[in-house]
Amino acid sequence: MLRRYREILGEPHIARLLVTAMVGRLPQGMSSLAILLLLTPGVGYGKAGLATGLSVATSGASNVLVARAVDRLGARAVLVPAATGYAALTVVLALVARHSYPASLLVCALLGVTAPPVSSVARGMWPRLLGDERSQVVYGLEATAQELVFIVGPAGVALVAGTAGSRVALLMSGGLCLLGVLGFVSSPAFAGFERPQLSAGRHVPLWRTRVMAFTAIGTCLTMGFGMTEIATVAFVSGRHATAAAGVVLAIWSGGSLVGGLVFGAGAAQVTDRGLGVSLVLAGAGIAVSAAAPGKIALAVILFVGAMGVAPALARVYTRLGAIAPSGTRTEAFGWLSVGFQVGSSLGAALGGLCVEGLGARAAFLIAGAAALLSVLAVPVRRAPSPAPTPG
Repeated sequence: MLRRYREILGEPHIARLLVTAMVGRLPQGMSSLAILLLLTPGVGYGKAGLATGLSVATSGASNVLVARAVDRLGARAVLVPAATGYAALTVVLALVARHSYPASLLVCALLGVTAPPVSSVARGMWPRLLGDERSQVVYGLEATAQELVFIVGPAGVALVAGTAGSRVALLMSGGLCLLGVLGFVSSPAFAGFERPQLSAGRHVPLWRTRVMAFTAIGTCLTMGFGMTEIATVAFVSGRHATAAAGVVLAIWSGGSLVGGLVFGAGAAQVTDRGLGVSLVLAGAGIAVSAAAPGKIALAVILFVGAMGVAPALARVYTRLGAIAPSGTRTEAFGWLSVGFQVGSSLGAALGGLCVEGLGARAAFLIAGAAALLSVLAVPVRRAPSPAPTPG
């Protein structure tokens, strides 16, 4: 099982790129909680949540434009200024947070704009470094790393905020972003990549391509995941969230970690049909959770069902990397990131409404249905018509 990982990680630059990219994207799992902890004592949860949401919204709105700039100007020319600006803005926010809420809102909006799209750049590089077939191993690790970001990130913020204060936790987020990006773009792997493949005058409008289908897939999937998170908290804790819900959610992420590692070690070629099957399994794994008789059973069902989550995401990455037009891979993955953010936001909102109106079990069923909707966006190629027979 580990042979393929040793082989791929032994390739020049791959291990370094994976590690530094993960460090550079840790703020994705840190910044929201860090901002919330910093602002809540002064303005309350409502206004602090608004500031956090504004940062996420501006990040999603700017992601495609920043990713497109990477394709045109090169990764170093875009990521380094963005990461520097992000780190500087965390310092500014730490200084103004307790004095001016409007200024804090402005800085949070700018934080989202300057968030460097490290994951989009990394995902766009793997097919160019390894080829389409071997890149699926790294995409399995990518999906696993994404789970780690949202486990390690919040845990790190909570630990640092509890021992050194929320300001230090926020500054740590900015410092890790800058450190990860500098380590990422200083890799020799970028030497042959820094000249853009596509000039501004020849830009391919991605909304006319199959990239938008994969964006829709990502939106439906993460909408299901967002609803599942809310449904899990409600099922385990009732109306008041408890630590037990966090444990069950961590178990859910653990199942996805295992699934991603197993997927990356496999050798099967990723096809659109295989992607469709994987999406069905991910959605069904969520829906079955509605039948859980209790908390422990729910944790077991979520763990087993989540073993299809990272493989589904990895297949999305693999197919998108293979079909994205030349010179637009970073932008293509930027669109996918926007789909993820939209889906997560919708999922959180709809999950809350479903839990309040229908209960947690119904929310699991609807979450599974939302994830299953992603199958409708899988591109289907028609078989060629048979040649007419003579006479």
